[in-house]
Amino acid sequence: MKEDNLLRTVVEDNIPSSKFVELYKSENENFNSQTCFSCREQFFKLIAEFSEDWIYWINSDSSISYMSPSCKHITGYDIEEIVRYPEFVNEIIYEKDREKYTKHTNAFLLRENLCNEEFRIIKKSGEIRWISHMCQAVYDQDDKYLGRYVRNKDVTEMKNSNIYVLQKEKLVNNICEWASVGYYQIYFDGRLKSANKIFLDMLGYDLAELLNEQDFEKNCVLDSDKREEFKGTLKKNGFIKNFESAWIKKGCSIIYLKETATLGRDTLGGISFYEVFVQDITERKNAENVGIVASAKKRKYEELITEFLATVSHEINTPLNVILNMVSMLKSDCEVGDKHEINSDINIIKTEGERIKRTIDLILEISQLQSGTYEVGISEIDLIDDIFNDIFRVYNEKAKEKNVALVITNKLFDPKIVADKHGVYQIFLQLIDNALKYTHSGKIEILLYLNGNNQVTVEVTDTGMGIKEEYVPFLFKVFSQEDNSYSKLFEGTGLGLAIVKKHCELNDTLIEVESKKNIGTKVRIIFVR
Repeated sequence: MKEDNLLRTVVEDNIPSSKFVELYKSENENFNSQTCFSCREQFFKLIAEFSEDWIYWINSDSSISYMSPSCKHITGYDIEEIVRYPEFVNEIIYEKDREKYTKHTNAFLLRENLCNEEFRIIKKSGEIRWISHMCQAVYDQDDKYLGRYVRNKDVTEMKNSNIYVLQKEKLVNNICEWASVGYYQIYFDGRLKSANKIFLDMLGYDLAELLNEQDFEKNCVLDSDKREEFKGTLKKNGFIKNFESAWIKKGCSIIYLKETATLGRDTLGGISFYEVFVQDITERKNAENVGIVASAKKRKYEELITEFLATVSHEINTPLNVILNMVSMLKSDCEVGDKHEINSDINIIKTEGERIKRTIDLILEISQLQSGTYEVGISEIDLIDDIFNDIFRVYNEKAKEKNVALVITNKLFDPKIVADKHGVYQIFLQLIDNALKYTHSGKIEILLYLNGNNQVTVEVTDTGMGIKEEYVPFLFKVFSQEDNSYSKLFEGTGLGLAIVKKHCELNDTLIEVESKKNIGTKVRIIFVR
């Protein structure tokens, strides 16, 4: 039986015309109510037939009288499969949401007029989707219960987007907790939007106390003029780093904070708030006021951070390698059959796993460089054979996928230098990775030549988005990125260029940067040794 015939049979045979009720009496005594019912029935069907939502009607005896075609799109099941089973929703509900659905069903049985709930279902394909479920009781003019109108909307993309934002906010807060860094978000009118525990402890408040403040800034920041300067610079440049100011702690004591801030954007892309990473520098300021420099404490703090990074990285790296190996094996098994969707998911998992592994490798690299445990091995290396051929193999395919040309031009008669091979490899690996990340069209050119002082020089030039002139001095600091917000468009840890700078120092190598916003960047490496 064709679907349209089934719908006609289901509606016309199973729903008495009295089920489509005249809710309001007509002023015309001769008005044909039966005609009105038929019109409303056809109007209901017309809307439901063309809706992207999955709509159906449940009679007073719990039987199903109508099902819209979108049930196939949302559940994967045909109408014929669904209408046979009155408890079909219960059959496809995701296990972890069964208790939630049971509570909703109880409310339904108690004849609550309007019920709303969100839960997950398992499609016929096995895919899990989020559903916004609404059902409404319908009564006739004599208050007789006729049935329920039900509408299900697929809200998976919206739910996943919200979950992703919440996860990123939680991740930022967790990282700040680990590193003893305060973090808060604040509207430009002075109202606090959110804050982590470290920041709240700095000021001696609970979050509820500060969220009730109509002007958090006015009550907590000591110098209002300096604060306006802070916000003015932030609006002009989009970021501000290491801004020091005095704050009023609960109980009226004075503390000193160092802040790094970036603009935040709302869901519509507008700028209404900014987010700030905070360090309490009260002890340092007090020490400066009495001529005492707490250098020993600072060194101890840096050693603890370095040890923390090395330990955590090692603990994560071992199980991550196992996960990546298992993904490769699973992909090989799936390629035997027609498993296109599974392979696509596995490729995403593998890509994200490799991204995490790269982050860990960067943390391990900077940890060794910062702690002084990295061992420099000086030897003669060939820049083409030992460095750029390998890098070209790593990035050429990625560049093609972005429609970016990766070009190597060698003007050196002898491309050999004396340096640390791993360090030189890291210098150019990070520079090319960075160039490719921010270049969406055009080319990345690697040029090798002798400069006017007869020194081997390598330039990495891209046609990417470039860097603001005022930000260039911050490029090589650890965790430095032009957009430091967790909502930034480009992935990255802010460690790559810090690693480049450290290896340049270990190899007696000069580094120069030229960049213009929206035009491109040129990084010049000069081997002095």
